Amino acid sequence: MHPLHILRNNKMLSRAGADRVQTGMRNSFGKPESICARVKKNKSILSVRCRYKDEDNVINALKQACYKVSGFQIIQISKNWGFTKFKSQQFIEYIKKGKKLKN
Repeated sequence: MHPLHILRNNKMLSRAGADRVQTGMRNSFGKPESICARVKKNKSILSVRCRYKDEDNVINALKQACYKVSGFQIIQISKNWGFTKFKSQQFIEYIKKGKKLKN
C-alpha cells in the first residue's frame, strides 16, 4: 500500500469584498496539501512481528493507533510464524528436531 492520492486545498478569501477578488470555483485546482492512500476492504494496512511476551503491548499500541486512522479497523493475529507460510507450532517442532525448512 502506497500513499499515491494527493489532497489539494483551494483557499478561499473570507473578508469584505472577497467576492470581487477571487473567481470562486472556476479553476479551483488548489495547492497540494498532503498525501493519502485509498485502501480497499479487507486489505492489510500494517503488519507487525514481535515476541510472544510483547504481544499484549503490541495489541494495545495497535488499538490506540486505530483511533488515528479513519474507518473501521480489525486487529488480526496470524497463526503463522512471522511472515512465513508455516504454522507456529509446526515451525517450533521442526526447530527442536533440527530440520531445515524451505520457504
